[in-house]
Amino acid sequence: MVTSVAHDATVIQIRHLAADHPALTADIERFLVTLRTERRYFGPSASSNPKPFRSLIADLGRRDGRRWAAIECGTIIGLARVDETGRLHLAVAPDRRRCGVGTALARHAVEGSEALGPIVLRSTRRSHAARRLAARLGCDVVDRGRGRTDLVIDLEPTTATDL
Repeated sequence: MVTSVAHDATVIQIRHLAADHPALTADIERFLVTLRTERRYFGPSASSNPKPFRSLIADLGRRDGRRWAAIECGTIIGLARVDETGRLHLAVAPDRRRCGVGTALARHAVEGSEALGPIVLRSTRRSHAARRLAARLGCDVVDRGRGRTDLVIDLEPTTATDL
C-alpha cells in the first residue's frame, strides 16, 4: 500500500508493508536506535511532539504479534505493532512526525488486525499527538486514571458469515 503525505510543503510517497520478514531486521533495529537516542525533554511543548518511552521502543522491537513499517526511499520512518491482545504500539521518526505518517500507518495496522476485535492504543492524557490520532481514527477515549488513557477502536471481528 502506498500513501502520500505532506512534509515541508512537498508530498512524499510512503510504502506500508508487513515488517516481519527477516530481511528487514537490520532496518528495524536502525529505526529503533534512532528512537532510543532521541533526546527527551519535558515541558509545555513536549505534549505536542512526544518522544517514545523506552517501554514503547521495547514493544516495537518484539517479534510476536504483527508489525508494519512505513518506508520512504528505502528507510523505515514509522513502525507499528499489534500484539495478540489487540494493543497497538506505534512510533514515527522524529523528522517525520506531524505530517500524517502515524495516522496512515495506524490505519494500515488496524485494517490488518480486524480479526482481533477492539484495537487499543495506550497513551497519556497530555499527548496531543495521541488525541489527534484518536480523532482521525474515530477512537473512543477511555480515561484510566493517573494521566493514562486508552484509545479504543472497536472493530467487529470478521466471521465466515460476513463474507
